[in-house]
Formats: sequence, C-alpha cells, structure tokens
Amino acid sequence: MSQYTYTLHPDKRNPEEKQYYKRSQLERMTTFQLREICRQERLVANGIDPLDRESFIRLVMRFRGRKEYRHIAEYCEGGMERIQDILNKMPVQISRNDRIGIPASLTLYYDMAVDEFDGYQAEALQDSLYEGNILVVDENLRVCTCGYIKEVQGKFWICKGKDVKILPPEKHHYSVLYFPAERISEYLYEQYYGMDSPFMGTVSCLKIPLLNLEVRTVEETQLPLVIDFGSCNTTMGICMPDGTRKIAVSGAGNVIPSVVGITGMRGEEMEYVFGYEATLLGQNNYQDQDIPVFYDIKRWISDASRHESVVLHNGVKADVCRKDMLKAFFEYLTQQARKQFKCQFRSIQLLAPVRQKEKFQELFQGLIAEVEIDCSLDEGMAVLFSSVDKLVTQETYEQNRWYRTLIIDCGGGTTDLTSGRFRIDSSRVSYNIDLETSYENGDTNFGGNNLTYRILQLLKIRICQVLAGADPEEDYAKAEQMLPTAFKNYTNKERTTYFQVKNNYYYLFELAEQVKKTFFQPGFRYELWVGTKKEDELFLDKWRISIARDGVPRRLDKTVRFPVYRHQVEELLRPDIYQLMERFLKPKFLSNELQGYDMIRLTGQSCKSRLFEEALKEYVPGVLIQRSGQETDGSELKMCCLEGALAYFFNCKLGYMNVNSNYLVGALPYEIMAYTHEGRAKTLIHSMDRDGYIGYISRFMVGKQLDIHLLDSFGEHLKTCYYVCDIHEFLPTTQKEIDGDYAGTVIQEETDTIQEGEMKFFIWVDRRQWGFKVMPVRRAHDLLYKGKELFFEFEDDTWEENFFDGRK
Repeated sequence: MSQYTYTLHPDKRNPEEKQYYKRSQLERMTTFQLREICRQERLVANGIDPLDRESFIRLVMRFRGRKEYRHIAEYCEGGMERIQDILNKMPVQISRNDRIGIPASLTLYYDMAVDEFDGYQAEALQDSLYEGNILVVDENLRVCTCGYIKEVQGKFWICKGKDVKILPPEKHHYSVLYFPAERISEYLYEQYYGMDSPFMGTVSCLKIPLLNLEVRTVEETQLPLVIDFGSCNTTMGICMPDGTRKIAVSGAGNVIPSVVGITGMRGEEMEYVFGYEATLLGQNNYQDQDIPVFYDIKRWISDASRHESVVLHNGVKADVCRKDMLKAFFEYLTQQARKQFKCQFRSIQLLAPVRQKEKFQELFQGLIAEVEIDCSLDEGMAVLFSSVDKLVTQETYEQNRWYRTLIIDCGGGTTDLTSGRFRIDSSRVSYNIDLETSYENGDTNFGGNNLTYRILQLLKIRICQVLAGADPEEDYAKAEQMLPTAFKNYTNKERTTYFQVKNNYYYLFELAEQVKKTFFQPGFRYELWVGTKKEDELFLDKWRISIARDGVPRRLDKTVRFPVYRHQVEELLRPDIYQLMERFLKPKFLSNELQGYDMIRLTGQSCKSRLFEEALKEYVPGVLIQRSGQETDGSELKMCCLEGALAYFFNCKLGYMNVNSNYLVGALPYEIMAYTHEGRAKTLIHSMDRDGYIGYISRFMVGKQLDIHLLDSFGEHLKTCYYVCDIHEFLPTTQKEIDGDYAGTVIQEETDTIQEGEMKFFIWVDRRQWGFKVMPVRRAHDLLYKGKELFFEFEDDTWEENFFDGRK
C-alpha cells in the first residue's frame, strides 16, 4: 500500500485497536460523520466532493470495511431440500475438528429462534471464526436444521432463525458442520433461497460432534407472564412450572427501555425496533435527520388513538397510530419472553398504576386479543406483597398484626403515593394474608424525566458559558438563542434547521441521562468531565450539536470541556424533590397520620438519589425508611414491583399462601369546578375527597355547553372539559328510573328542586376508570328528561408535562 494513499495512526500499531465498519452501519451515518471517520482513521479523501456521501462510504469500506455475511435466518419453501440435495450429490470433504469449540449439547425449539441469550458460544481453538452459515446433521449427513454464527461484542454465538424449519430427529448422533471457506457459506445461502450461483466442485467442512441434540415443542404455562410497563424502562418475569422464578434479560441487565423506533416501511407496514435497539437508533441520528424514536410511551395510555408524524430515512413522511406502536412493543415483549423462558403464555399480568387499572385492562386487551390481559394485581399491591414475602421468609412478622406501609413510587414519568396494610396469619396448612391498598396522592408531572431535564438545562447553560468565553451565561432563555432546543418553534423553518434543533434537544437529553445515572449509582462520585475530546469521561460529539450563528444553526466547531459536580446536580434537583415530598407528606405529618405507619417504601429508579431519603427524613425517622435491597447495578428499585408480583404468584401456585386482597377508595388529588351564571367559581368535587361527594350546577335549558374545569390539589388549572348537549336528544325519565340506574349519584333531593326550564348537571367521580361523569337532567312541562352520560378522564396529554414535545 502506498504511503501517500493511506496511513492509519502511525503511532498506534496494535491491530487490536483497529476499528472496522459494516456497510449497513455506514449507510445509517450522515456525510459529516463519514467524513469525520475518514479524518480520524487518516483515510486520504483527495478528489472527493465534500458532499459525496457514497464516495466516503466506498473509501471507508476499502480500507476499514468488514464484510456482511448473508445468513440463512428465514423460512424458504424448498430451501432445506435444496441444501440436502447439495450434500447428497456433491463431494463432501469432512476434516477432523481441532479448530472450533462449541457446547456439547444443543436444545432447539420448534418455531423459536436461537440467539446469544441462549448461551451457545463458539470459540476458535485455532485460526479465527467468521459469521458463516452452519448445518446440524446426523451421521448420514441428513440435515436437521440450518443456523449461523453471529458476532456480538467480540464473541461468537450459534444462532438460528425463528422460522427456519427443524426436522424431527431420527438418529442419536448429530454434528454441526462449519465451513471454513466463506464462499461455501455464501453458496449454501444462495442455494437455500433458490438463487442462481456457480456450481461448487467440493464442499469442505469441519464436523463438530454433539453429545446430545434435543428438539422440543414450546409448552403452554398456566401461570401468567408478569410485565411491569414503566415510563422509561420495562421489566418482565415468570414463575416456571417447577416453582422457580425467571426474569427476562436485556442488554447487560434486566431492564428493557420503553422505547419504540421506526426504521422504515415494508409495503404498508412499519418496521420497528424496540428497547436498546431503539435507543441505539436515536444515537445514530445526526444533525440534519429526523429521529423516528419515541420515548415515554406509557403516557400514550390516556390518548392511544392519536397519530404521530414521522419522517423516515428515505424522506417519506408517515402518520403512525400510537395504538399500533404500543401493540408492536408488547408483541416484542411477549416474543422475547417466549424465547427466553421457552414457554407459551395464556395470560399476561400487567402491573398498572392502581388509579389506571381499568384503562390498562381495556386498552391492552383490545390490542392483544390472543391472550388474556389481567390488571388485577396493581403496582402498589405488588410492592406491598414484596414486604409480606420478606417478613415471611425471614420469619420476623407478628401473628395477626396489621402492618401499615406508605409506598412512594417515583418512576420515569410519574410519582404515586400509595398506602397499604397487611396482616399475616400462619394457619395449619398455609399463610393467610390480608392485603389492602389505597391510592393517596400522585403527580403525573414528576418523575425521572423531570430530573433529567433539569440536568439538560445545566449542561446547556454550561456549554454556552464555555462558548461565550468569560461572559457568564446563566439565563436559560439566553442559552436558547445560542444553543436552540425548542424545535416546536422551528416547524415553519427549513427542514434541515428543524432537524438540527430537534437533534440538539434529544442529544442533550441523552447526555443528561448519562450524567444522572453516573451520580445516582451506588458508588460515590464527586465530579464528571464533559468534553469534545474522546478521552473526556463524557464525550460531547461535535457532529451532534448545532450552535446558532446569526440565527442559523451550524455545526459546533470549537473545543468544549467543563466539569459537572455532584453538589451542583443535587442542588439543582433538591427543590423539586423536597417540594414533592412536602406536598405528599406535610398534610399527613401535621395530622399525625405519619406516626401510624410501620414502614415507608421508596421504589422506582428515580429514588436512587439520596435526595429522596434526605427529604423523607424531614418528616419520619430514618429507621422507617426502606429501600428495595442493596443497590448494585442500579436496577433494584425498578425490580421491586416485579419481584413482589412474582413472589405473589409463586406462593399462590404452590399453595403456601391464601391471599385476600382489596383496593380501598382513596383520596382524589384533583378538584372539579365550574362557574355559575354570576361568574362565581363553584367547587363541584373537592380535592382529596374520600367520601364520593356528588356535585351539581344548573343552567337555563337553552344553554348547550357546560365548561368544567379540572384543577390540581393546589388549585392550579389543568384543563377544561366541555359538555355539549342538545335538549332535543334528551329522553323522558322518572325518578324511579333514575334511582335504578344512578343510585347514589343523581339523588331525589336534587331532582325534586329542578324548576321548569332548568337544566341541572350532576357530576360524580368514577375512581375505577379514573375520571368523572356528567349527566344533565331537565324539567319541561312538569316532566323529567335526562341527557347523555359522558365520561371525562382526569389525565391526558393535553395538560401533562411532556419532555419530548419540542417546547423546551
């Protein structure tokens, strides 16, 4: 190779440090990123147009390219027969294997894929491996199935496509055929899929004997798949038929990001990625591209029929229904669970917030009709049962004593306050457990995303401080002028400008999340350096930041480096966390109600910050505060809910416990108000009401609309609901009929006072569906008429905080 053509880091000759790229990776990159790779790898690009993307790809592939092997991973009619025909008709040269090591036993399942999570690792004893196709054959070279080798983070794994056919084993001696020559692997691929390819003279292979090959059918399990669907992360697990508990694995741990990404379209169908693949898709986006990645999808429950507009990589604009994405995400979860747990599920136990159990049940049963969806065990009940299980296991409970627990669950998007109590009675044959939970309070606008956004604000200001030089930059509004992130304000601007600003926000949010995780980890850390050099602890990628110059976003071309300190982050987050705790706990503290609790549980990943415990100690002794075990990888607080649910089903399955659960009607953290004809505010339902009060307000029957205002517990306006009616649609009724249909809501004392020409609106809370209902009754010619009963939800994304709406 000529010296002037290509020089790769002359001071670094270690071949292990070389980085290679597949074409599929490069095609997802922008021209700017490709040019940066050529610069870093010192690939001379003389003569290439600065905007010639394809030329950059060819240059990288020429010197740093990695071949993409074609794998037999899908079903093809007649494919196995064509492979068998090759082994029958062509000379097969089998060599003794002394080059590859694989597990001695393989277990395959019909209609189920094999991947790295199954743990069948292949190791090169000599030379090296490549990602080629393999065959499983008997002693007569009869093909049982086709597979392939896949490299994941430097390790090689035996894999098989889900739909690749498996022939029932007829012999007892099976082997794996590995083809050292890449051309043979490619030839097998082409023959399997019926492509025209040159005839091979001899098939050379290594034959690796197996001690055992099992082919099984996936069995149906009686116990449900338990899914804890969170705003940021999701976990799932199951109790196996033998009583053991298994938790799904994703990435390096047990949490699956609740993220959906769209990679393109195949015909009329969207192609999705989920979890870590979806987050990686978002990380691969650069300045001038859209980000077809959706976070915080749990909030979609309140308005699942809405459509989201996306721009795909090929420039095609499409509208995608939220229901379709939620359905696809849950199908992904069930497929992953089926593959990892090797069983078929009849039902799914979906752990929903206690206030939204009915809505979760209705929505997901409609989306996933093939299995039964059960939301009877809510999140608070699951956490409460984890306390029960712990006391029983450690034998530290008092017989028939009522234990009172307060659960503070701060997740990615919301915070819920749930109270509960339980007692344990050990009878002759089992434990008798009585459980009661009650929703006490909540904040649908406070969670881990709030904390991340605060850190984003800090990072944004600090970046602008460095770029502005000596001039202090502490005003977030001024920082917006230099480093714009509110992409909603750019919808009428040029397409590239809009995407640059949008990517600014998403990239800074991603960095802020990394900062939060760093400081919230169990080990203490005081400072973190952020900078544009690779050696900085948290790398700030210039290609993903656009700075406004003369009102036009341009790529960051200056060096930026600054420290972020733990105390800075904690002082930034402390007011929000302390205010939340004050709102939840101060009324209980002043009324001495807190003294009646035996334990206070902190759950949810956001509670990893010590600030929650500090704020809690303002009201209760530290001895009452319980976490969910010792933090190791930071996921224990998230796992608490799932582990409690698995313990519930484990003990019920084996008959160890007889559980009687009950959900009590709790407080209402909202206020419902309307204005009288005199313009005075009339409270129809009071905040924190526990008694099921019925509100009412009257209008003259010519009026066709009633404006109903929803307020939070502090009296702040959240949204306005509109009841529109037409008196011609009212139906005649009687008080007896009303009593039969609306016992306890539309009471006779109030209908008797309705005057001629008056229309009285009755408003009452439906806690099961987490909303309120409105029904008008009018009097005309001394007869009663009733209008339509309408339901309004408390929570929807018209007023909830949305950190991805482009307004920040």
